[in-house]
Amino acid sequence: MNANPTKVDEDFDQRISIDSRIFFAGTDKARVISEILEKRGWSRTKDRNVTNFTIKWCLANQVDWTKFQEGKQLINNIPGQLAFSDKINLWYTVRDYLQKRYTQNGKHMQTFLAMTFVLDDENEVAEFLRVYKKQNRTWIYKPRYNYAGRGITVLPVHSDLSTIFKLKVGGNTRCPYESRLPGYLMQQYISRPLLIKGRKFDIRVHWLVAWTKPLLVFYNHNASVVRLSLNLYREFDCDRTTHLTNLSVQESHSRYAFLQESTGMTINQLNQYFNQCFRPFHPKLCQDWVMTVMQERMQTIIRHVIRASKDQLAREAGQFGFFGCDFLLDENFRIWLLEINDNPGVGWGNSLVNTTTKPLIEETLNIVCECLEKHKNKQALLPINCLKNYELIYNEHDDVTRLLMDDNQIFTDQYSIRYAIKETTPRKTPRRAVPHIHTSRTSIYRNDSTHNSMNDLILPSVNMENRSPSILALNHHASSVINILSVTNESLGHGDTPDNGSSKKSKKALKAFQTKSPLLLTPPNGSTIRANKTSIKQTLSKANTSDTERKKHSESLPTIVDKKQSMYRSETFVDASSTSRNEKKLSKHKTMIKDEQENPLANVNPGKLCTLN
Repeated sequence: MNANPTKVDEDFDQRISIDSRIFFAGTDKARVISEILEKRGWSRTKDRNVTNFTIKWCLANQVDWTKFQEGKQLINNIPGQLAFSDKINLWYTVRDYLQKRYTQNGKHMQTFLAMTFVLDDENEVAEFLRVYKKQNRTWIYKPRYNYAGRGITVLPVHSDLSTIFKLKVGGNTRCPYESRLPGYLMQQYISRPLLIKGRKFDIRVHWLVAWTKPLLVFYNHNASVVRLSLNLYREFDCDRTTHLTNLSVQESHSRYAFLQESTGMTINQLNQYFNQCFRPFHPKLCQDWVMTVMQERMQTIIRHVIRASKDQLAREAGQFGFFGCDFLLDENFRIWLLEINDNPGVGWGNSLVNTTTKPLIEETLNIVCECLEKHKNKQALLPINCLKNYELIYNEHDDVTRLLMDDNQIFTDQYSIRYAIKETTPRKTPRRAVPHIHTSRTSIYRNDSTHNSMNDLILPSVNMENRSPSILALNHHASSVINILSVTNESLGHGDTPDNGSSKKSKKALKAFQTKSPLLLTPPNGSTIRANKTSIKQTLSKANTSDTERKKHSESLPTIVDKKQSMYRSETFVDASSTSRNEKKLSKHKTMIKDEQENPLANVNPGKLCTLN
């Protein structure tokens, strides 16, 4: 590589005679080309039919190949380049090529083009309609020749196809429908693209066919452009500015004047964004993935396109082509080729991106002029001395090793994006503090040694920290019920000897009572007690309803850092007056139980005493 490319340009200009320094520029790049060449002393002509030129940069329909002087002039068109710059021809060319290529495992190569149907073909129209009815997919409707987003329509699921197809008049064919307009194709839409801050983007890269005999292809990564949409991406959005990132489409956005700088990024900015935003979530994604892995895969796709179409090119010395490829990344970081333009635009809305345009065109002119001068002097074309940002990616005479590597290239790593998922686990509600009412666990029986077991655990031991407030309330209520009811049915001690008749009758009554009772609570002393089922059911329902109300209330509240304020807001403090009232009720009930124990026959019906005897 020459350290001073400007000196190379000056030497080349000195070797060309002053009379032959004539160029014609007739595209959107005319201003940039004129600025570069006129500064070197070249003269511009505006005559399209000029024949004594050295460089002619124009559209394909402005070239008269009968007057072209091979090996003495430069023209930026290659006859047969429509084999890949036309959308329909690109599909046919790449499809037929990939069907013949296999990997080392004997499998077909991984494709880089989305599924496409050409609507001029009756069989493909029938196949598309079959797939359209069977699969819920979004499709994109494209013309084969237009560019800058003209004529492109995105068709969501279950769209009305009457604007695209019409019924055939007469004839018994496989498909009764045909396309309303010729030269259109239907392509599967990449509905899950990789997004930058919620917006869709694609990448425009530039490559140069500097010479055709042999084919020499150069790739410029520094001038690649990232084009972004101004709208947040939604698959079923009907706005074209959401799906198409072309500058001509984004200019129609209502806020383009305010957000013009947001429509583009340089490739270095994209690389920094990947390192900062994507790589932390994907450890397998290497550092500078955009500048290494992605660039290699894009170059591989370009080489496959060149190999697939090189036999269709009418190659002559002096022909060169400047092309632009549009690539898209999906959410799995898979690279898709969208289209190839033979006259790519170089004007961008972002001012920083526009700074790469002039160096790109200037280096392009330097390379093709050096190749022409070496051809005239019968010198070897390689190496190119004026390379700065371009790099050689394809040499027709040295492609055997590279072809084997490209056949085994994959275009995805299955790095699926881990989008933020709403947390499904409910927030932990502040636990209500259950008031501790002193129920005096000391025995109130006459024989303390017999009933000491009642002071032990009556309910099964549970981990109270992991229990909900409703379970805590139920356990406290049931334990208090057992303690209260157990003292009203005094059981026999071990030393007591009841008479046989009364014991048999009491056993029968106890058995009948057990069979009828749906809920039995058996204390450790052996006496069977029936708890009130309805009261426990009511307690359960009340506890559950209060628990759900408490959850709804707590979820609607914002997160509070202050612990004391959180306890007040969640009503975790219990009124002291209610606690004192409950203690008074229990103390009154204890006095009643003591009176019954001192006079057991005070509240007994005399009739029952007679029947027991």
